[in-house]
Amino acid sequence: MIDRDAHGERSYFLKIADIEIIELTSIPVTPPLFEEPVRAAVRLVKIKTDDGIVGISQIGGFMHSASVGFIRNELAPFLKGKDPLENERLMHQMLWKFNTRAHAGVWNFAVSAVDVALWDIKGKFYNTPVWRLLGAAQKSIPAYITFGLRAYSREALAEAAKYWVARGETRLKIQVGRLNIRGEMDPSGAGAGHREDNPAEDEARLRAVREAVGEKVELMADANCLMKYDAAVRWCKRFEPYNLMWFEEPIVHNDAHLLAELRKQTSIPIAAGQWENFFKLAELVKQNSVDFLNIHVLSVGGFTMGMKAAGIAQASNLPVGNGDHFDLHLHAAVPNGWRAEIHVNNWLTSNLIYKDLPGPVNGWVTLTERPGLGLELNADAVAEYRIK
Repeated sequence: MIDRDAHGERSYFLKIADIEIIELTSIPVTPPLFEEPVRAAVRLVKIKTDDGIVGISQIGGFMHSASVGFIRNELAPFLKGKDPLENERLMHQMLWKFNTRAHAGVWNFAVSAVDVALWDIKGKFYNTPVWRLLGAAQKSIPAYITFGLRAYSREALAEAAKYWVARGETRLKIQVGRLNIRGEMDPSGAGAGHREDNPAEDEARLRAVREAVGEKVELMADANCLMKYDAAVRWCKRFEPYNLMWFEEPIVHNDAHLLAELRKQTSIPIAAGQWENFFKLAELVKQNSVDFLNIHVLSVGGFTMGMKAAGIAQASNLPVGNGDHFDLHLHAAVPNGWRAEIHVNNWLTSNLIYKDLPGPVNGWVTLTERPGLGLELNADAVAEYRIK
């Protein structure tokens, strides 16, 4: 219940009492056809109020240790005692106190995690799911499976695609740009070496998947910002016969101007934006760089800034894609929420850490009516993988 005075105003205010970061490591997840598990790490953020409400989030992006330090040493002392329901006020204050020039990076990842946890508190306070508080445009969202890991051989990639289609999932995404300039496989895709300029192997892998699953399955490719402009043009020309729904982040640094130029050179729709802040996302829209704006609440500035980015996309008739189980609430909130990402490794990890996450069923994810983000930690898993 919410206490009100005679004028209908809230008669008391919540206060942020504490911010705790829980670091988990060596979480074993085994994607389909892998013989050995890969090990994942998660950094949870828990914001506690003075009346016992707890909001849960995660630190996303990169430079995790710096984000942890910034939250513990700067944001937590600043936020303690403030009203967690005042999302816009707190976002504005965090921007002007710690990031007056609106740089991306550590500030963005840390503040995004905080804002997501604050919205979890707000939903629990009002006993309403976050997706309903934000707008409730749709309860079910089309989902795609990011299954096509670089570590798969060509044959294993095709088998993994058939594995997911057999389970009713008909929207699939693969990662491309496997080889560095020496022709060596670089599964992470971020080895700091120039990429190979010959798209033949990636085309063969894409062709193997298309032949394995047929024409009715929706395919996407993701280069994770690995390519120079000229290489991206070559990849696009080789990929065009395979009817891709989009080519995601093909160009290094998500260069807005070069992405706009690439759109003129290919019939494949372009998507970008997953790890960008609000101002970079706005630039991608303003420069006509994308056909799909991929907003991630753990990097854009949480739901507070994510809703603004979705509004900018809607003003230009752009669908919103990408994300994880936090982003489901953003997609469900807005009418242009169009594709929710289920990244296999992240999804397997999250299902160990949380209980009863809504998942894909025949290509759709349906949100629950649980208050806030609807997340419940698996206490046993947290205890097992927590860094002591």
